[in-house]
Amino acid sequence: MKTAKPKIIVILGPTASGKSALAVKLAKTFNGEIISADSRQIYKGLNIAANKITRKEMAGVKHYLLDVVYPNQEFNLYNWQKLAFQTIKKIITKKKLPIICGGTGLYICSILQNYDLHPTAPQLRECPYDFIILGLNPNRIILYERTNERAQKMIKDGSLTEVKKLYKKYPDKNLPALSGIGYKELIQYLDKKITLEQAIELIQKNTRHYAKRQMTWFRRMERQGIKIYWNLSLTDNKKLIKKFLQ
Repeated sequence: MKTAKPKIIVILGPTASGKSALAVKLAKTFNGEIISADSRQIYKGLNIAANKITRKEMAGVKHYLLDVVYPNQEFNLYNWQKLAFQTIKKIITKKKLPIICGGTGLYICSILQNYDLHPTAPQLRECPYDFIILGLNPNRIILYERTNERAQKMIKDGSLTEVKKLYKKYPDKNLPALSGIGYKELIQYLDKKITLEQAIELIQKNTRHYAKRQMTWFRRMERQGIKIYWNLSLTDNKKLIKKFLQ
């Protein structure tokens, strides 16, 4: 008789769609712990402009794969996938529900499609888990309003001060960690190449483009036969998970 696979939940969507808040609510309902699938939030010191979840927003729910390495340390897909598999095992051992939450499609697919990241002959393998995917994709106008507001809020919350500290600490401005939206634009401002107003406008524009690329990736997942349950109410999400876990 075939052994049942461990079960995991995945929450995905473009930036500013409300993934983190949903993940926390579901983790509280289903005794879950959250694994971040975000290629910027792995870096220590990248907080405000990376929109890293705060201790308050975590609401007592354990989060993993945040603040993993310093910006000048190398970290790639192989490293993330290895840590994610280890973390899923750890959460399951604790008799809790692993919830992967994020917008980095490559990270998410490395688990769901179990990428073999062998340096010379990579291939896809069967996923070692049963999974269900909940997607958030707000109306484009609402999403763009949120991303615009978020850029303004980041500046108010101190992202410029954060980037100034990173700017002083890490002389190499070409580090992958500093190429993220909210960092590269403010570095251009600190280099006196653009005004602060132009930097904010660029952050807003680049965030919109990034959200489009994220959705392109998620649509590609669907074309590959991966089912995503989009924009369900909190009640319907809970019903779906409850049925899935039975």
